[in-house]
Amino acid sequence: MQLIPGGACIIGSTMEQVAVAAAMDVFGHPDLLVCETPQFTAVLPNYYMCVYSVTNAQFALFLNETQPSPEELRRFGANLEYITATRTGLAGIHYKVRQGFERHPVIHVTWFGAEAYCRWAGLRLPTELEWEKAARGTDGRIFPWGNQWRPDALRWHGGDRHATETTAPVDAYPQGRSPYGIFQMSGNVDEWCADWYQWDVYQRYATGDLRPPVNGDQRVVRGGTCLRWQRHHFRCAMRRGNDPAWVNIHYTGFRCAADAPQSDPTLSVARQDNTEARTECVTWSQC
Repeated sequence: MQLIPGGACIIGSTMEQVAVAAAMDVFGHPDLLVCETPQFTAVLPNYYMCVYSVTNAQFALFLNETQPSPEELRRFGANLEYITATRTGLAGIHYKVRQGFERHPVIHVTWFGAEAYCRWAGLRLPTELEWEKAARGTDGRIFPWGNQWRPDALRWHGGDRHATETTAPVDAYPQGRSPYGIFQMSGNVDEWCADWYQWDVYQRYATGDLRPPVNGDQRVVRGGTCLRWQRHHFRCAMRRGNDPAWVNIHYTGFRCAADAPQSDPTLSVARQDNTEARTECVTWSQC
């Protein structure tokens, strides 16, 4: 995991930036992006963010260890794209990843499945503000890699569309890393956040009240997937929500976060040593 140092960061978009973003694509519409306004400065504490999205191999391990009931599996994501199940007698069900997709991000996971995995791993989902800071750093950049569009820095549905209709490994596109070295905060898969989605919550956040919404109908989704072709969808400030129990045609995955010591973040080394490593993929140093 990567330590994201506490401090001030720029969140959201100005109305001028919304207009520019909408003009990036033929079907861009500024009215749909007003939820990103106003732009404001937030002060966040230290926290950790996983460098990579959770992979198919990691999620299969979670399923094999927890052996969810059929009802639980449907709640987590009944149509997992690259994970198959085989009954193994009294031992239960064995979940296996399609060969070649072990290091690809898990997709078609509901918010409940993402939250259950994080809890099993001793971690949590990132908040919306944590996600945005990890993606854009402190300078308010438009994309994780900077302010200019780079089609080679992410997995998206542009160029050779037949080649990009599936995911890429989680460590692909290093040129698109965020200022903190986080991979694929734009492209490849959408990512669940912990928060309830509220269209106008940034208006309250701009007053300094950063408490997340306490209820709602949707959970926050960030990032943009390899099935999207509109460039403005891959900006760090792009916000959207989705039904936490529903997985649509757009690939949805997630990554984990964790609280960090506020007095001495270097204590992270001790936390790594004392955290059970369920697999090499789930260790603090490699996720």
